Amino acid sequence: MPKKREVCLHSLEQLALIIKAKSGTIYYNQAGGYSCLQPSIEGVLAILEDDTKVLLQTLSKYCLNKTKLTLEDANFLDKLLMTYNAGKFLSIDRKRLDDSMEAWLNVIIDYETLDKTFLNGFDEDEGVITWSNSD
Repeated sequence: MPKKREVCLHSLEQLALIIKAKSGTIYYNQAGGYSCLQPSIEGVLAILEDDTKVLLQTLSKYCLNKTKLTLEDANFLDKLLMTYNAGKFLSIDRKRLDDSMEAWLNVIIDYETLDKTFLNGFDEDEGVITWSNSD
């Protein structure tokens, strides 16, 4: 019987994208602000380029203590992601708004607008943007 492979992202200091894929590895993080939720997903982890950390800071501030998103939140976050190279190929997954929260945003990946030097060979279009929770 194979061992369960899990990676804790509690001390993550940058933005990361978990591409939802059959990898045998589960990634989990503390999310939802003071609710201290522990969402997880099986996938492949990729660090998003955000050298200035402005996108990280803006996402952190806007999503502070949110335990789910509204359509208004999704629209705002889509516009925010589009203004940064790290997020231009991502949009908030409208079907997963109730499962998106501070430090855990369900996204759709658009490979047509993605810089092929960052990710190549993937066709999975669901993922999660995650970062360090505020509490």
